[in-house]
Amino acid sequence: MVMFSILINNVDDHLHNHGFLHVGHGQWRLAPAFDLNPFPDRVRELKTWISPRAGPEASLDALRSEAPYFRIKQTQREAIIGEVTHAVSEWRLQGSRLGMSPVELDAFADAFG
Repeated sequence: MVMFSILINNVDDHLHNHGFLHVGHGQWRLAPAFDLNPFPDRVRELKTWISPRAGPEASLDALRSEAPYFRIKQTQREAIIGEVTHAVSEWRLQGSRLGMSPVELDAFADAFG
């Protein structure tokens, strides 16, 4: 979710926009993403920091440097980055499928750049 927020310049990533779902027997899982707001005209800065050391920096380099903090190995980290980057790269196609016009899509281009 952090990486997705970075890739779309989501400026609304505060803690109230993250949740958990109880799946039974005392087990919880991260809820699906909600209230995502890509902003093309805002500085790339996270409200919910990746870590205290990385601060609000919204970059893949910062995320890569903090992967050990999340106990993610390098090979897994790169696989996740590839998967999410590929999904986000299709944003124009998905926007078109939702009925966004070329002008509307162009207005968001910098958020996905």
